[in-house]
Amino acid sequence: MALYVWITIWVFIVLLMGLRPDSIYDAGIWPEKPKDKVFWCNKTIVTAFVFVTFVLLWFLTGFRSSAIGNDTRNYLYYFKHFSSGLDSASRIEIGYQIFNHLLGKAVHTKHAFLIVMATIMYGGIAVYVFKFSKNPAVSLCLIYSFFFSVFASMFRQGLAMVVALYGYQLLKDGKKIPAALLFLLATSFHTTAIVCFLLFLDFKILENRWLVLGATLFCAAFSLTGALKAAVGAIVPKYLTYFTGKYASSGWLAITYYLLLYAVFYYLVNRSLDPDRKQDRIVSANFAFLLFITAFGYAVNLFERAGEYFMLIAAAELPNMLYRGKVKNFRLWIFLICLVMLIMFLLVLAFRPGWNHLYPYEFWH
Repeated sequence: MALYVWITIWVFIVLLMGLRPDSIYDAGIWPEKPKDKVFWCNKTIVTAFVFVTFVLLWFLTGFRSSAIGNDTRNYLYYFKHFSSGLDSASRIEIGYQIFNHLLGKAVHTKHAFLIVMATIMYGGIAVYVFKFSKNPAVSLCLIYSFFFSVFASMFRQGLAMVVALYGYQLLKDGKKIPAALLFLLATSFHTTAIVCFLLFLDFKILENRWLVLGATLFCAAFSLTGALKAAVGAIVPKYLTYFTGKYASSGWLAITYYLLLYAVFYYLVNRSLDPDRKQDRIVSANFAFLLFITAFGYAVNLFERAGEYFMLIAAAELPNMLYRGKVKNFRLWIFLICLVMLIMFLLVLAFRPGWNHLYPYEFWH
């Protein structure tokens, strides 16, 4: 536990460095580099600290033992199983089977498999953050708080989220066919990635705060009252097992926390929208669907996990939107959001260690 306390303090220090007043200037000229020598030096230092932190997270994820992470042993088994051939009877998505089969031809040990997986996930996200986030220090803090435990457990969805992240950027750039292909590739790793196709519905109506709030409350009520379960039973009864099995939700407190946090995200982003930018409609849609999908988590935890695709996008887009300066005291808002998420990360570790099995940390042995 002490290890994660020190890492959290380190991430907090990096956050403070990234929230320096000159970060406003850096974001204003992004993606260009500052010409002022002092500003350029400060930006270089913060970038270096963010890079070192990503390397640290990669190291802890890639060199951990099989005891760290809820599903690590399962994925090590899948790697060995699919390395020898595909299994048509398996419930594991075909894309992930093929990935393991091809990787097994180049990598022959389970330890090396963990290193490769950590490299793909953290490497893919770090490249995205450094290229597309106006403030990598803020994005790093959000990613550490929310996704460190995710990437230690959910390899299939981890791969899918990284692929979908780049699909989102293509969609934002107006390249719809390549974006759709990447979303399809993501679903071949984990079926939940199908929710990313909702981003094609970049309706202007999703910029209406009251409508989004009402829709979120409706989704929550639809989930809480059992209406969602009844609808699934009538339309696709084979999925009713999700409402009674291990994915049946009992973590209402956690879902409520996420919804409140995401509502703050949406409100701040909504205040920062530029009505003349078509790309902003996609950004607004991302934060709206983050709320809608998470609200269904009251019935089935799997919906909250599906919402993580939108949350990973939010980790880059939140600083991008707020650094436009349309929200008063926006740096204070960012600071408070990140502080809450860092504290919650430690609280979950301390009081719900079974959720992720991150400590006591063990290296591979």
